[in-house]
Amino acid sequence: MHQTVLISLLVIYRLMFEEGGQRADSDTGWAHVANHDKAATVIDTILRLDVDKTYTKTALSEEAGVPLKTLYLDGTLEELVTVGLLEKHEAEGEETLFSVDDGSAAFEAAKAFDTAAATSSDVDS
Repeated sequence: MHQTVLISLLVIYRLMFEEGGQRADSDTGWAHVANHDKAATVIDTILRLDVDKTYTKTALSEEAGVPLKTLYLDGTLEELVTVGLLEKHEAEGEETLFSVDDGSAAFEAAKAFDTAAATSSDVDS
């Protein structure tokens, strides 16, 4: 089980840096998440959202329990689009909508990590 967690972490790291592009202020995959104050909370929320629905920034903020201002100021949602956890839907004159990109490698890796960590916690208890 620990091997599954490690593999999931490596996939997330690779996706965030090789495909999404490394930021100058991030040395590791976890630093990348940590640089966005509530990224981990939003990722956890994304894993539980209805993949067939679209969400406004406000709705994502409310679902995650993260102030909209926080998501806006640190660019969390844009980063999650970049790494493939969210899809962005823009139409001129309309509010931007987001949906879960449940077919992406990043989503699969995050879901695998979530499942492996939960299973590992159950075994360790």
